[in-house]
Amino acid sequence: MLDYRELNNLLENLQSDADAADCHGFICGQICVTEFPLPEIWKEYLDVEPDDKQSITEGLQDLQALVAETMKSFESPDFDFYPMLPDDDTPIDERICALGEWCHGFLNGFAISQEANSCLEDDDSRELIENFTRICHIGVGEEPDQNDEKALFELVEYVRLGAIFMYDQLSMNMPGRAHGVYH
Repeated sequence: MLDYRELNNLLENLQSDADAADCHGFICGQICVTEFPLPEIWKEYLDVEPDDKQSITEGLQDLQALVAETMKSFESPDFDFYPMLPDDDTPIDERICALGEWCHGFLNGFAISQEANSCLEDDDSRELIENFTRICHIGVGEEPDQNDEKALFELVEYVRLGAIFMYDQLSMNMPGRAHGVYH
């Protein structure tokens, strides 16, 4: 599977305005609300239009592989799903920004389907979506410290498990999905 840096490079080559976190979040949100994510929708969201047709074909194949791998990670009984974010050696302000971008992408991908509305009838799901919206706007103080690192770790874990929860909640209504983790 592509890593954060590789996906950013791929999106840059495809001349997309999205970054890796936003793209992966969008794909994850779309996976949660659709049985099979539609390439037309994520292609339109990413607005990919490089001049080189070969680049677009190869890039979209790589993105399709990312979608497939991400779907597998959601189905894993070992909770293998992780949001695609920069490595821990990246400055904390960039990682916090990327988490906000991931949540922004997730919310956009999630909102594309009517199934999302039925999920929001559940208090836990609605609270999770509200919290993802808040995370879109987080920032770091002037002098980041260990408390910021711990808080970021906890937020990433919350987002990771929240995305798995949303996938599972919506899986109950999709006959093509084998099972949900939380069932």
